[in-house]
Amino acid sequence: MDRNRAPSATDCTNYDEIVRRYRTLVEQLPLIVYVDELDATSSNIFTSPQIEPILGYTVEEWANDETLFVRTLHPDDRDRVLAAHTRTHQTHEPLSIEYRLLARDGRVVWIRDEGVVVVDDAGIPLYLQGYLLDITREREAQIQLRQLALYDPLTGLANRAFFREQLQQAAAQRHDPPRTTVLLFVDLNDFKSVNDRYGHDAGDSVLKALGTRIQRSIRAGDGAARLGGDEFAVLLTSGVEPEEAVNAAERLLQSISEPIELERGQLSVSASIGISLGSDADEMLKEADAAMYRAKAQRDVGYAFFDPVLDRSAVHRSRRIAELREGLERGEFALHYQPLVDLETHTISGYEALVRWQHPTEGELGPLEFIPLAEETGLIIPIGTWVLDEACRHGTHLLAEHGRHVGMSVNVSARQFQHPDFVTQLEQVLRQSCFPPQCLTLELTESVLLTSGALLEQRLSMLKEIGVTLALDDFGTGYASLSYLQRFPVDVVKIDQSFIAEIDGASTDFVLLKGIIDLSRGLGLNTVVEGVETREQHQVVQSLGCDGAQGFYFGYPAQVAQRDLLDDGTSPAFAQSAEKPAA
Repeated sequence: MDRNRAPSATDCTNYDEIVRRYRTLVEQLPLIVYVDELDATSSNIFTSPQIEPILGYTVEEWANDETLFVRTLHPDDRDRVLAAHTRTHQTHEPLSIEYRLLARDGRVVWIRDEGVVVVDDAGIPLYLQGYLLDITREREAQIQLRQLALYDPLTGLANRAFFREQLQQAAAQRHDPPRTTVLLFVDLNDFKSVNDRYGHDAGDSVLKALGTRIQRSIRAGDGAARLGGDEFAVLLTSGVEPEEAVNAAERLLQSISEPIELERGQLSVSASIGISLGSDADEMLKEADAAMYRAKAQRDVGYAFFDPVLDRSAVHRSRRIAELREGLERGEFALHYQPLVDLETHTISGYEALVRWQHPTEGELGPLEFIPLAEETGLIIPIGTWVLDEACRHGTHLLAEHGRHVGMSVNVSARQFQHPDFVTQLEQVLRQSCFPPQCLTLELTESVLLTSGALLEQRLSMLKEIGVTLALDDFGTGYASLSYLQRFPVDVVKIDQSFIAEIDGASTDFVLLKGIIDLSRGLGLNTVVEGVETREQHQVVQSLGCDGAQGFYFGYPAQVAQRDLLDDGTSPAFAQSAEKPAA
């Protein structure tokens, strides 16, 4: 168009159409478009209608009230936002900032503000043009992710990972004069009985209440965390002497011991506290944990300071727990498979999966070296789940390799069996591994049947519905094992190896072994004798009519499952060597 020519009616019509289209586009965008003056108050020239559904203010209010923008800024963000706007006005640099605005109804709305200074052909600044984007959902999601990553969802306290960072930061700080960092490791006494008696929901209510009490018991600037289970920690950071650590411990013990209101009435718990002072976060955690175990032995006091002489064994225990956690994360565990033999056909009918720990410095460790500690700390849950999954996957491979029914036996600990998700996890493992339930045997010890509470029969019934086989392991070592054969739906009785260690036809063990086998047969149960190591033991258990056997005579535990037996029923490895690996 000729610039010297006056605009025609057609030109005006085209201009109006362009304006209309631009306005329609702006009003349809899912954000607030604005144009502001470059003055001290950023006077509003234009704001798109999206301002009202997002903040509750009309376009007219936003344009006519020069103080409205400043008033809606969140108090914690106000100075930062105004400074950013001033800098853009002065330097003409783009504006890019996130902050909070307070909507008319009091809601906090997170905004991303992006703006540029528009200049004319001569480079003279005209106005600030930009947009406000509602990022509240994004911010809330970030906050939730941060909460999940750093805080315990039940109590709201810091989790183990976040607390360890706080402890490391506090311990590494240098002060003048020097300050001592103090760590209090809090462990509830006999908390397992709360879950067993009242249920896990009540136990969670207790932990939640105690988390609140612990947070209220500490000073501003100190930290509190739930490390896992019924373990808590408190970090004292500023100007702390041993006397103040004692005062803090006593306050915590008093607060924790106060009655807790539950739906069923009041409940009281107690705690033991270990105290360590130092400047190395990892060592302080181990030392406080060690001192806590000594505090449990002197409950009249309730707390104990770390003593390097008295707590040496506890420090080793704490170090082993840390190694166990790291070993689980790094995949240091492996399964060895020991054959189960059908005594009638002299064929391998299945395998028992036995877990080993490939320790990075100590070499291969048998289950007695770490399973009791895993039980105590709860690490047996993830270890047990991994064993179950790995065994079923390998079992599927063996089925294809053998071309016939091959069983797989897996030991289940009491703590694993009691876990609320155990049955669900088992079903998931079977589904994902494609391992037939009828080929899986879960070996339960008497401790499982003793400590599982009222849900025991229901859980056993659910397992039978799935179709797995249940075996009573180490039979004969408990005081009430005989009654279990009638009370619970077990399919297999695994007779403890102590019955055949020194057996002969005239021994008491022979009589007892015969009685167990006859009783099991009368109840329609299969029997498997453990620990068979010699030809004589093999002949005895076979003559007594036992269905199956297991032991070094038939095969050692190995990562590669043994496929065949020799003609006399022995393992090829047994015929070549008398050396016995760890069970």
